[in-house]
Amino acid sequence: MINICKKTIPTAPILTAKQMRKADQYTIDHGGLSAAELMERAGQAVAKACQQHKLDSGRIVIIIGAGNNAGDGLVAARLLREQRMPVTVIPLLPFHKFNTCASDQIALAKKAGVKIRPINHAGDLPKLKAWLSRAVIVVDAIFGTGLTRAVTGWLAEAIEHINQAHCPILSVDIASGIHADSGKLLGMAIKAGITLPITAYKWGYWLQQGSAHAGLICAPATIGICPETIHNILENDAATVKSYLIAMPLIQQAFPQRPAQAFKQRFGHLWIFGGSEGYTGAPKLAAMGAQAVGTGLVSIACPRDVYSIIAASSLEAMVHPQEHADSHQANAVVAGCGWNQSSQEKLTDILRWDIPAILDAQALNMLSQHESLYNILKNRGAVTVLTPHVGEAARLLKMKPADIQEDRVTAALALVDQYHAWVVLKGAQTLIVSPQKQLWLNPFGSVNLATAGTGDVLAGMIGGLLATGIAADIAIPAAVGLHGLAGEQANWHRAGQLEAMIANQLQTIRSRIRRQAQSPLRL
Repeated sequence: MINICKKTIPTAPILTAKQMRKADQYTIDHGGLSAAELMERAGQAVAKACQQHKLDSGRIVIIIGAGNNAGDGLVAARLLREQRMPVTVIPLLPFHKFNTCASDQIALAKKAGVKIRPINHAGDLPKLKAWLSRAVIVVDAIFGTGLTRAVTGWLAEAIEHINQAHCPILSVDIASGIHADSGKLLGMAIKAGITLPITAYKWGYWLQQGSAHAGLICAPATIGICPETIHNILENDAATVKSYLIAMPLIQQAFPQRPAQAFKQRFGHLWIFGGSEGYTGAPKLAAMGAQAVGTGLVSIACPRDVYSIIAASSLEAMVHPQEHADSHQANAVVAGCGWNQSSQEKLTDILRWDIPAILDAQALNMLSQHESLYNILKNRGAVTVLTPHVGEAARLLKMKPADIQEDRVTAALALVDQYHAWVVLKGAQTLIVSPQKQLWLNPFGSVNLATAGTGDVLAGMIGGLLATGIAADIAIPAAVGLHGLAGEQANWHRAGQLEAMIANQLQTIRSRIRRQAQSPLRL
């Protein structure tokens, strides 16, 4: 067998259905693996997942369509039956519609003793219910990533029955009835308890209604398609952006081991411009975010009328009237947390500073209203990061919030096109897009983060990591991922408590890095 893997690509790519087909075909043409061999390996992964997630010993029911997804399910059925497990395969489409690979697998499954029980019309649905009642796990291998039309009629009824099964439902690659690229519901869809990605993650797990149908998303099954093949497809596909999932290895890169002789000036100085009457907490929360990720020095610059309030309640952060701040003291700057419209002149000044700038909250609103700010921003040489929530994004793009939510990926890309900056589009599954159109999706987070002040903490985290000198394509997604992980922890309900949650997560990450560094070589 030809081995075309030359290097490891340390990313977690998110592929479209078309990109996945390209990766399959390239591997078949150049990687020394046939379509049947890829299907065999995918089936092995499905069989293993069934054994891991089934409730008890008993019957495994695998429900199939007629394409490659069905073939994967049939391979799994044969392998499970060879281990003397009771398996029933239920085809929902007539055999003459099966593709060649799936047809071949039907014959092999029958030979191994797998029960094949076709259900081809509404009158057979009681039989489906009977088989489901006997299952300890149900495998959805019906449509996979190739579905583009709505599921209707008796097939939709069949999916309704499957969703009522009193055992785990494992979807192969993606829940049948969910569009692989958009996450939209195509008429009716399986509500999976577990999704097993084949080779790579798909967009439909997180977008639109797809997030409610994915359940637990397993690590992608490795079936012989090289990471380098996927990387090359992403790099050479001009029609789509290069998209990745934020994963722990990326977050770890933002927190390298610190030298024993380290001192605070070595880890950057972040200035945070914010605060106004009634909003004195926002810049303090941003400072807490920066301190939580280990920024060496943090200064708050605020309007003079709230200086005494903010200074009196800030312990670790230094506090100054904002007219006294200058760019020579800062390695990065956060602007906008708790500001009001009176700070437009200061924002104009900050945008001319040749250091990374994170624009949040009122700074974004001012940017959407004043063309002079937009013109300065376009010509900035240093890194600029915009961190809008859906309402702020709608104002920046002159759209309705509902339009942003309808297609968050397109909205994030439009913000990059218009403002020539990094964009962090906050919300469930926060999206990050670089000016070069590289995109990251954040799978971490909790509805607990939907509370006032958590966005200020995130702005401070991003600014703090950039101030320490971490590259933007590591610092920004790492900050977003760590913020989400902190939000998943229990026993907090206020943004002010997030600092401790972030510190706990960071301590765990650094302990893991130390263990990896100290692990002795096995001879």
